Amino acid sequence: MPTLICDLDGVLFGDPSQRRVDAWREANGGVLGVTTAADLDDDEQRAFRAGRLTAPEYAAHLRRRLGWTGSDDELARLWSAGSAVVLEVVEVIGILRERGWSLVAADDTDPWTAQGRASQLSWVRSLFERVVTAGDAGARRPDPRYFAELLRGLPSGPRLYVDDDPRNVSAARRAGLDAHLFNGAAGLADASRSVLLTSG
Repeated sequence: MPTLICDLDGVLFGDPSQRRVDAWREANGGVLGVTTAADLDDDEQRAFRAGRLTAPEYAAHLRRRLGWTGSDDELARLWSAGSAVVLEVVEVIGILRERGWSLVAADDTDPWTAQGRASQLSWVRSLFERVVTAGDAGARRPDPRYFAELLRGLPSGPRLYVDDDPRNVSAARRAGLDAHLFNGAAGLADASRSVLLTSG
């Protein structure tokens, strides 16, 4: 039985980063201490995403960084509000499911994103037989422990891994997966066909 393992964040969801910044700016009266999502990339954000900084600690940092005047709850709500499901990808995943593929999602997003998706977009997780989180693995990608957890209990057969981060694709290849860099729904469909052809 073939298995698709895909990065939930980078494959199923469009990039919410700039929409998040725009929503904060609007909620903050049109004034914000950053201009683009790239301005948010700092040591504190990386620590928050890795679970080394708590949500209240990151909220305090972000409040200073943005010049935020609203509540921490609103800050966190708008953080996850920008997520948009890529319906073309959902369609490809549905087709693979109908054709007998086993579906596994890799999800090691930050706590605010996970909370927002759990409350608003739980149906996306239900597309998969299994969702592997950083908590399940005790690590985040590209750590080999994460990929060991992904591989645990997989059925025999071709195993396709798709991710939008080249570091994770390289780590998946080192773990023995047929890994491809995500380049849209059509690319996902092509990669699934390719895996079946090379395994047959």
